Amino acid sequence: MTVSGTTPDVLASSSHWFTTIAHAQNPPSASEIEKYAKSVLQMEPHRRTAEREIRQAGGNPDIVCADVFSGLPGSQVAAQYCDRAARIIEANGLSNRRFNQITEIASSNSEIQRRIQDKMAQLCRQPEFRNACSSGWLNL
Repeated sequence: MTVSGTTPDVLASSSHWFTTIAHAQNPPSASEIEKYAKSVLQMEPHRRTAEREIRQAGGNPDIVCADVFSGLPGSQVAAQYCDRAARIIEANGLSNRRFNQITEIASSNSEIQRRIQDKMAQLCRQPEFRNACSSGWLNL
């Protein structure tokens, strides 16, 4: 299973690690915004680690989970990250498809972006998310 979509502008300072394949549909509910924000925050430490390992292997650290990685430097790291990201999304109660749809909606809807940012800021005050929030990639 692959994860794809674009990271919303709330993540503009981090690399784009998904590519868009989903088309926007229904706006996300408050519950989906929370699940989405939790997923992004839980993925972030893994994304940073994968990015660093791929760079050290001489590869391009922009991870696009819909791409084929075989033969590229750091391809195993990228594939492992994408598998982990898919599991995180599903563990938070979203399908990968819905995650991608929310990403697409957020890319062109400033109100949804604001709601995601607000939820991420709220979550960053909780101990379980401090590691993801401490690197400064999320400008809160």
